[in-house]
Amino acid sequence: MQGSLGSSVNSSAVKLQDGLMRLTAPNPSAMTSTGTNTYILGRKELLIIDPGPNSEVHLRNIMEVIPDNTKVTHILITHSHLDHSGLAPKLSKILNAPTLAFGTALDGLSNDMKKICEMGLASETFGIDTDFVPDHFLEDKEKISSHEWEIVAHHTPGHLSNHICYQYLDKLFTGDHIMEWSTSVISPPEGDVSQFINSCEKIYNLHCETFYPGHGIPVENPRERIVELIEHRKKREIEILNFLKYRDATISQITRNIYINIDQNLLSVASRNVKAHLVDLIIKKQVTVDDISSDTAMYSLL
Repeated sequence: MQGSLGSSVNSSAVKLQDGLMRLTAPNPSAMTSTGTNTYILGRKELLIIDPGPNSEVHLRNIMEVIPDNTKVTHILITHSHLDHSGLAPKLSKILNAPTLAFGTALDGLSNDMKKICEMGLASETFGIDTDFVPDHFLEDKEKISSHEWEIVAHHTPGHLSNHICYQYLDKLFTGDHIMEWSTSVISPPEGDVSQFINSCEKIYNLHCETFYPGHGIPVENPRERIVELIEHRKKREIEILNFLKYRDATISQITRNIYINIDQNLLSVASRNVKAHLVDLIIKKQVTVDDISSDTAMYSLL
């Protein structure tokens, strides 16, 4: 620990404004950009948003920038993917601070998605922190406050059903919902295309000036970025429907025809997005499938 928030020589730490610091975890990849962003807000009473992956290096970096004579009062998690919540239990124990989130990975599923699960769609465990349970379950629009700051929790399912964006004044900590460098992966059933679009529209109306994402640089044109992401999802839906006009197809066949120039290492990620759109189209009664539990099942237009 040291003197003041933002005065660290820690190379992973960046001062964003007085009383707000970002630390980037050492987990860079094609899925995480430069790494997972952890945010520390406050001067005396501190709040941590997204502890990050279970990394001893990242834990040490966080502890190094917490000033002496301060108290971490809350640890907020945007969603329970391992690169965001993995360090939460250990950090909570060390700092004696409660963890707060919407719930587990399956909390927040829409009724339509629950029906799809009953049809045989299995839970997607890739990257999910299946052991994560917060100390406090947040509700939509719930406020978390200290003498220095007030945070509003906005439930924003889509990327993950328990995803929350946290609003501080005209700033929004968007986790993996809105990022500058990439679109979000949506992997059903925990990921839901219709929920994602609805959540985009919800935070569009918050009129925040800056988004601080879970990966990459701040989003300085937030409303324009939201519009881009909604249009991107609608474009993908049209591409899938147009492809199915000519033939029934598997997820893999659709993915390879839509994502023509994609890095082969990212095909499996792209296929999860395609699957999310297909599930959404099943819910909207535009597409059917012979066996939703099978990744080689044939999808066709209704």
